[in-house]
Amino acid sequence: MRCFPRVINWCLALLWIGHQIQIARCSLVIPTPNPTQVPTPHTFRFQNPLQCLKNEFYNLNLFDCVPCNEVAAGDGGLGKLQPDKFSCKCPTGHLSIYERGKTWPTCDEICTPDRSDNCTSVWLPQPRPSAYCTYRYLNTTSVFASQLPVHPLISGIILTQTNPASNVGDCHTCDMGHNFRYQDFCLASTLLRPYLHYNAFWQATTSSKPDAFAPTHFGDLKFVAFFCLTLRNDTACQQLANLCVLSHFSLEKHSPCSAFLLTQVSDVVMKYAHSGEQVRSLQPFLFYKKGRVTKDLLSKTLQLPDRKELRLFSTTFGLDGGLKRWGAFHLEMLNLCQQPAPNLRLALPEQESQVSCQLTLERLIDLANQQANDEFLTVFLNFSSNWQFLLHQLPVLIETLTPENQRPQQEEWQLVKRFQLISAFPRDNRLHQTLPRYEDAHKLQQYYSLRYVEDIDLHYTLDKDHPDRVGLPLIRLRYRHIEIGSGNASLSQLYPFRLRITHEQVRRGWDWLVLEVVLPLLLLLAFAAAIFRLQNLRGRRKADLCQMSSLIEFLLQLAGNVAYALLATALLLLLLQASSPRLLKLLLYPACLLQLLFLGVQLWRSSQLELFLIDWERPRSSCEGQRLNLDSSSLCSSVRTFVAESSVSAWRVLFTANAWIRLSVSQKYSTLGQVLVVIAGYQYLERFTSGDLGLRCCLLAAIYLLTYLLQIIGHTLLLANPLQKFIDLCSLANISLFSLTEPGFGYYIHGRSPHGFADTDMSSMILQLQRTQTMCGRRGLLMDSDKQAYIILPPRNLHIYLERLLLPFQRSLTGSLSQTLLYQKDIVPSIDGQMERTSIAYASVNRFFCAFIDHIDDP
Repeated sequence: MRCFPRVINWCLALLWIGHQIQIARCSLVIPTPNPTQVPTPHTFRFQNPLQCLKNEFYNLNLFDCVPCNEVAAGDGGLGKLQPDKFSCKCPTGHLSIYERGKTWPTCDEICTPDRSDNCTSVWLPQPRPSAYCTYRYLNTTSVFASQLPVHPLISGIILTQTNPASNVGDCHTCDMGHNFRYQDFCLASTLLRPYLHYNAFWQATTSSKPDAFAPTHFGDLKFVAFFCLTLRNDTACQQLANLCVLSHFSLEKHSPCSAFLLTQVSDVVMKYAHSGEQVRSLQPFLFYKKGRVTKDLLSKTLQLPDRKELRLFSTTFGLDGGLKRWGAFHLEMLNLCQQPAPNLRLALPEQESQVSCQLTLERLIDLANQQANDEFLTVFLNFSSNWQFLLHQLPVLIETLTPENQRPQQEEWQLVKRFQLISAFPRDNRLHQTLPRYEDAHKLQQYYSLRYVEDIDLHYTLDKDHPDRVGLPLIRLRYRHIEIGSGNASLSQLYPFRLRITHEQVRRGWDWLVLEVVLPLLLLLAFAAAIFRLQNLRGRRKADLCQMSSLIEFLLQLAGNVAYALLATALLLLLLQASSPRLLKLLLYPACLLQLLFLGVQLWRSSQLELFLIDWERPRSSCEGQRLNLDSSSLCSSVRTFVAESSVSAWRVLFTANAWIRLSVSQKYSTLGQVLVVIAGYQYLERFTSGDLGLRCCLLAAIYLLTYLLQIIGHTLLLANPLQKFIDLCSLANISLFSLTEPGFGYYIHGRSPHGFADTDMSSMILQLQRTQTMCGRRGLLMDSDKQAYIILPPRNLHIYLERLLLPFQRSLTGSLSQTLLYQKDIVPSIDGQMERTSIAYASVNRFFCAFIDHIDDP
């Protein structure tokens, strides 16, 4: 019964939260950056390439020098790899064998046919190639292994300088029937079989633009994917990333982005996978993970060495994957207007922080000719300090990429790390008659379509409390697509462009204080309360802490306490108007689930509560004569109690049980009334707060406390104590209450009548009440004592013996025909027999408690 007030309190609290959510939605939520500077996976420690040692190469993805002979366990063939600027390669005169699962190739020496150089290679001797070769040859190791007397335990791809099908050192021919030609490589067709599905993307792109010269961009996609995913060539991976950017980060299954999406996006979608692709972390880093990681990333703040301006660093790659430039970044690199671009000084005035203009189509075509789809930018924030050069990649939000990127929910954004200003899709003018180059209209025949950035916004936040900290800048881009091949285009058409840098002054909001300070304290308090409750229950149950029941009880109490902590946090956020619907969901859903679990267990325990009403009076048969029973003896005066054959008067017990039920659901205050008064008082007195948040919080707290105190005082002064009324009823009915909540803990209300009986007529009852006026002290458990309510700590043996006495009653419920432990006699298997077993159990328990109470000493 005690669980129903908790259910009512929780329901009313949730209703009040729903009412306050409408207020919270209308309030301004201040973005709260996390003041702690925590390194992320997108942070790099920049090392100058000039610092690389002789055996080290420079990793462009990590800005670090890496030893060639220590790049991975077992890679490189016993330290034969040599650095080649941005990668490692096998030295001259060695074979390169690319094995599955290894980052770098295995190097093996090439032997001459006569083995005059004491070569120990297991591979067949290779003839010396000519001084000038047209091709290098890639094939599977199985082609060579089948010709060897001893099969080497190497399975992979082998790179040779001569044609494997020739014995004379040929390096100028490539059989197109069984091979592909790509750059200066002759590749066996079997090697590209897992990557032929990339042709589907090329064909889809070509079919949508019949005049586009698509092979320049995506015709070699399968070769680029092979060199990147199979041979782990960093330049090819950079080219594959640039093709992904050029496709506008296409999410199609066979697009250049499929491998990056598979390994870099948080919610990995297996539809992007292919049987020929290895599921591994692919570099360069192109995508950010989605979800809460995005919000945490954008809320971080970094400490700047210079409080006056942002220091940015950028890298520019060409379409072929080669590095074109790196160095300091300025907004002029993104400016398409003739006016000067804003500088990177912090907190620029609004009139100095943006530039906008109208660009003609001719100007855009000229820019496309200059860049030629050959500039792909990645921008970093330089927050170096303490002689460490630290770079953090700036996230790029392309609003036109997906519909989710246009929504305010940051968790749904798909951020990227590389972008380009303008991209063009050339036309194949060999199939059409074109105008001379000196004609201006010739420019309209160069491209099928253009895509350029019409709006660039570099946004960051400044912490008012810490001027040297800045939020991670976000680059927001919005692209515009221009169709030129439709025939309606004109060189004088105008298109907008805007470049701006925006900032926002923020400070630690109430939500940060509540979530970072108050919530941990409440959770710590909940944990301490659960520990204290467990220690208390251990004494009541007389059990050890190492038992499984103790652990379950601790987790149950902790769940209930944590639910209250989360609910208190949600209420506090609503009072401070510093909440959001998503934050409230994260707090309320777990709180409701935990509290539902706790209340469910408590309701089950309430239904299993052991409650005994001890009747101190011998039951009277209805056939006895009507007389005053002032001289009747109590039940305990009998040595043995026998069940009467006729009906027994049980109205006193029933009335007492009903009074106990009413007492268990009574409250000293009304939660519903308190909530209604608080809401009404707040709505009426809110106009006196002048919109001040602190005054509103004080007003709510004052109304709540005042209403609570008035209810408690009014209940105490105007209404009688319900517990004392129940005790008086017990004394009048000559019935005591014995309740065990735990095997070693319970409550006892002594209701033994000082007259020895209560089952009498009205005249005798009036006479008893008159005699009670002068003997109030005799109601207590002992003489001259008025104490009638006790907390008892009975021995564990009492509970064990009580269970033995209740066996007949339990068997009467289950219909068991076995004999009891105390009464060894046959019982008829019928309803009368079950009633008899119940009567026997009741009489035995009643007699036992009477004898037990008579021997209790007052503490």
